[in-house]
Amino acid sequence: MGPTSYGLRGIAQMAVASGQVPIGPAGVGLMAWLGLLAGVAIWLAHSPRSHGRVARFASTGFGRVGAWLRHRVGVEATALLALLLGLGLAMLVGLGSTVLLEDVLEGEGLAEFDEPAARWLAANREPWLTSSLLVLTRMGDPARQTLWMVLVCIVAAYCSRSFVPAVVGAAGGGGIGLVILTAKRLVGRDRPNAPSAVISVDGFSFPSGHAAGAAAVGTVCAWMLCRWVVHRWAAQVAVWAATIAVIMLIGFSRAYLGVHYLTDVLAGWLVGTAWAGAVIVVASWWSSVRTQR
Repeated sequence: MGPTSYGLRGIAQMAVASGQVPIGPAGVGLMAWLGLLAGVAIWLAHSPRSHGRVARFASTGFGRVGAWLRHRVGVEATALLALLLGLGLAMLVGLGSTVLLEDVLEGEGLAEFDEPAARWLAANREPWLTSSLLVLTRMGDPARQTLWMVLVCIVAAYCSRSFVPAVVGAAGGGGIGLVILTAKRLVGRDRPNAPSAVISVDGFSFPSGHAAGAAAVGTVCAWMLCRWVVHRWAAQVAVWAATIAVIMLIGFSRAYLGVHYLTDVLAGWLVGTAWAGAVIVVASWWSSVRTQR
């Protein structure tokens, strides 16, 4: 971390101590988004109808289709079709990152907004927000993400009395690491200009490893918790709402602090979500086949 970050943190601490914490457009927008997410989560958690609709859709929609397929083609063929469908959806999400990559390589599309967005964020930094995001961005470090994944795997394995969570965690966490490393080396995009960055970071820029890792690890962990540990509807909504908030904040922090472009973060979210979706689909298929057998 460079001296600039310590200077901004000192300013933030003095502003908080004096009771004068300026809130600019970046802070207002971020708080509005968090408030909207919290409002939707609270509504879902306290709405029995929403839970009932999800359950009815799963039983009357997917349930009827699954029963028809099992009768026509058998259990294993039905599970295979579900696997292929899920992987196809994950690939569609992943294709979004290739579209962004094309924009980055050609300097067109969303990539045209990278420099203006970086300049706007640099010009509208707020001491209290910078200080907060300096803390939050560390949650996306590989070591901390690995620790969180290990803890969730241990709890899920204990509650399920199975080794499956450990396999899922290894595939989700270890796999996304290889994907990020490979993608960064293949693209080789330089990071934004150093003078606009709050912290000093080495390596390539596209895609954002913090954003991709947070999306993959966070999504897989939330799925494992809701599958094997947390069973109450309200608690599950809270888990997913908190996960989405952390994923978005970590990604936003990378662009806000000036170490990634906007398209880096968007591509990271897409890559991480696609990888997590593929891992979850395969894990669900594996569990379903074992249970049906």
